[in-house]
Amino acid sequence: MTVGPHIGPLNLCVLGDFQVARDGALLDLPPSRKTRALLAYLAVTGKAHQRERLCEIFWDIPDDPRGALRWSLSKIRQVLGEDECALVADRNTVALKVATDYARLLPLLKGDLSLASTEELEAVAGSIRGDFLADLSLERCFEYEAWRAGVASEVEIAELGILRELVGRLAGEPRRALPLARRL
Repeated sequence: MTVGPHIGPLNLCVLGDFQVARDGALLDLPPSRKTRALLAYLAVTGKAHQRERLCEIFWDIPDDPRGALRWSLSKIRQVLGEDECALVADRNTVALKVATDYARLLPLLKGDLSLASTEELEAVAGSIRGDFLADLSLERCFEYEAWRAGVASEVEIAELGILRELVGRLAGEPRRALPLARRL
């Protein structure tokens, strides 16, 4: 099974089904969808979040959402392994700094695609394996779902723009342009 572009020792692939790879090898992920969704959310947003806010987004149960968050963070640390220091958590906040395929797409979301190289556009187009976090919907977590749907729309619009730009550039090279045109 192939993964998205290799960016450092640990790479989270969110442009399609969620995958985590270390040096190109896929890692086993926790069975909990919420834990995987939390990992993806922290990685894509790339900023510190209040623990209380994360509990509101992911745990609507009255039991012990802070305990559930602690459990999920312990499972995320297991996935991160030697990159465990990428997860920064204190009493109030949680942040995760890891590479994602989304981060490579981000500059192209609002930028002028004509300024990007063909190779860069092809690499980003190749990293899009499907809808954003296609396998991580959480129907009962409405705020998470709204965030996921919003980012998915941005990714889809960016992908269409990238594909159009590439098809135009590669018009004289039908073997390279045809697979991209089919994706459109």
